[in-house]
Amino acid sequence: MHSLSVVVGLSFSWALPALAENPSVNSGSLECEAIRELKALVETQQSILAQNNAYAVNLTDVLAAGYLPAACPDGSRVRVSGSDVVGGCHFTYGLVSVVNNPRTGDFAFEAVALGVAGTPSAGLEVYITRIVSRYHDFIESYMFNKGVYSDVDLNACSQAG
Repeated sequence: MHSLSVVVGLSFSWALPALAENPSVNSGSLECEAIRELKALVETQQSILAQNNAYAVNLTDVLAAGYLPAACPDGSRVRVSGSDVVGGCHFTYGLVSVVNNPRTGDFAFEAVALGVAGTPSAGLEVYITRIVSRYHDFIESYMFNKGVYSDVDLNACSQAG
């Protein structure tokens, strides 16, 4: 049994580089567009948490607090239907889940940028999870590009596009 755990451990350590951050992300990429807009959504949610001791549970409240992803240079946006997503240039943005428990001090939310079918962003999904509690305070980000998982370095993309 011990030799099996060593083999499994070694196999997993060899697999880790495959899960590493996506080296193709550059500041002008579609991935960076999604990352920058999700970072802005996180900042808006952090402001809402500071003011209300709770994250906004719906996108309408996040929009009312000033979040709006950038439109394309020509002013166009991805068309959306419903109030649970908002369109940016190449992606739709929305909240996946929200947890507010002021009694225990646990707050979390997950937001997503989804590429739009028929555009260059099709098949790209970028997720950011923000957790604030007495024990944890972190942000996790990752993406799927046509189903292939990779971690996302939020610092890889500058604010300039």
